[in-house]
Amino acid sequence: MPCILLVGEGNFSYSASLANFNQGKDLIVATCYETEDAISKQPFSSTNVEQLKKNGALVYFEVDATRLKDYVFLTNHLYDHIIFNFPHCGRKAGVRKNRDLLWKFFLSCVEVLAQKGDIHVALCQGQGGTPADEPRREWHNSWQIVAMAAKAGFILSAVAPFSYNQYHGYQSTGYRSQEKSFHVDGSLNHIFTRSLPLDNLTALHLIDRLTDSSASVQDQEYCDNQVLRQLIGRERFHPVNLLYEELIERFQTNFTLNTFDDEFPLICEVSSFSSIFKCPESWKNVFYVTDRDGIRCGSVDGTQGSQMSSSQHNVAEDSVHDSKANSSGLSYLRPSLTSFIKDIAERSSLIPGTLYVLSGPVFRKCLISPWMMPVYQELILFLCCSPSDTKSSQLQLVMETIENAMASITNSVLLNDELDFSKQPLNVQGLHFYQKTSVYYFINNDSNEMIGTIRIVTSEELSSDRSFIIITLNLDLMAMCLLGIEDWRQLWTDDERFIQQFSQRKLKPFKKFSLYPPCYTHDISFWVEDGAVFDEIEFHNITRRVSWGNIVTIELLEQYEDVKMGKNSRCYRMTYQSCDQALSYESALKIQLQLREELGRCLHITLR
Repeated sequence: MPCILLVGEGNFSYSASLANFNQGKDLIVATCYETEDAISKQPFSSTNVEQLKKNGALVYFEVDATRLKDYVFLTNHLYDHIIFNFPHCGRKAGVRKNRDLLWKFFLSCVEVLAQKGDIHVALCQGQGGTPADEPRREWHNSWQIVAMAAKAGFILSAVAPFSYNQYHGYQSTGYRSQEKSFHVDGSLNHIFTRSLPLDNLTALHLIDRLTDSSASVQDQEYCDNQVLRQLIGRERFHPVNLLYEELIERFQTNFTLNTFDDEFPLICEVSSFSSIFKCPESWKNVFYVTDRDGIRCGSVDGTQGSQMSSSQHNVAEDSVHDSKANSSGLSYLRPSLTSFIKDIAERSSLIPGTLYVLSGPVFRKCLISPWMMPVYQELILFLCCSPSDTKSSQLQLVMETIENAMASITNSVLLNDELDFSKQPLNVQGLHFYQKTSVYYFINNDSNEMIGTIRIVTSEELSSDRSFIIITLNLDLMAMCLLGIEDWRQLWTDDERFIQQFSQRKLKPFKKFSLYPPCYTHDISFWVEDGAVFDEIEFHNITRRVSWGNIVTIELLEQYEDVKMGKNSRCYRMTYQSCDQALSYESALKIQLQLREELGRCLHITLR
């Protein structure tokens, strides 16, 4: 039988009304902080207690909501719902004391709440400090309920008006330790659920394990291609997988398709990268794994990396164009499936006019941003052409197919929308194509993010009798644009509440399960050592790794040169925020201290 625990009850009118409505379906345990004698002096309290017991509820007095595990009679059950209406320290307690009350209450709930249970906290208008409050108080003057819950590992999953009218006979009481009622107009009910640990991004675990220069020798299990794939595998109903299936279905209307299994290695040798796509800067964005002796390497030449994001970085222009890199024997996490185009082109079984499909995970160093991802699912479609084929007409057909596919999928997403569309419009507006040299780029019109490219690769470039029209798509970024997902980390979460939204195999707008997550800022200043070149991409990469993805933005606040010392100074501001986990101020500060140590160890800098 489901169990409901109510704490901090005043005259028991709320719990009595709930018990009448519930009709014995759930076990209700109602408690209050005061003694039974003190409560009996309040109007109607004795009647309410009698009504509760008549309906099979349990009633306890002198229960401190911040010490729930200390009461043996409460620990006989794990509660599916814990309710605390209008918590208050009493008298003229300020916001700090009431914040302490909240976080101690949340901490007390940890051991008595069922694993998938929730906590309901009703607060008066403006107290919570979230954007749901109208009017909204300044953060320092609010109870900061989301931050207090995060201290105990809870996230805010829903917030709604406190519907006191539906509970017949309910009357709040106990304001400032008086029989006076709280002002319930405009009050909100905040619903909290458990969060996963802060370091649950499996993809970042994998990248960290393979590229950590402090480790001496790679474990054999991480060299196995199949093990690597399992570590970054996704659920069958993951929206990126569903999007892939939708795209393939729509391409089949205009082309004959043949799908390749991704049997290519995730860890490659530098010399294996195709020389067809030339871009000298491309290797500044690659995750290096090992050299010939098994010693891990961080970069090829230590020069400053390109500041182009993974979503903006042109997949179709990548190449090894560095003699030092080619001769070093380095291994790397593959940055693009285009690495294997030449191998595929040499297969004699390819049929002109057939569209071949290859999809799999790829890895890129990139700046920290909600739209820039170090690992994502890439889709490569390449149309095999014979020398006599008219490339321009085929290219036009490819573009029209992509546009029509995106329009059709967008309409399907809108039809599957279970939210109030008038209040939560989708960020899907179609595509815009533009050409630069021989490459066509397509951009999401609303987010202005580049999600793919199209390029003709000639037979001369391939030293073959065939040419190809090659389409590359960042499926993760495309899914974000289509479904209104504002943070790439959401696509890699292990929280089952994400995947459950797509369990019916339908693409639909994403609904956040962590609302208004708190954010914290910390600054870091350092000197760049004499003669050293600061690598911005590597700085962001280390920061992402140490924080387990819990830094959402990095801002360069100040940069100057001390002529006398001959050194350059940099000051950055880190904004800590998790899109799906409970991140507390204490956790963010701990990460910041670890980050300072790691940056000092890995980069040529002197911390200030």
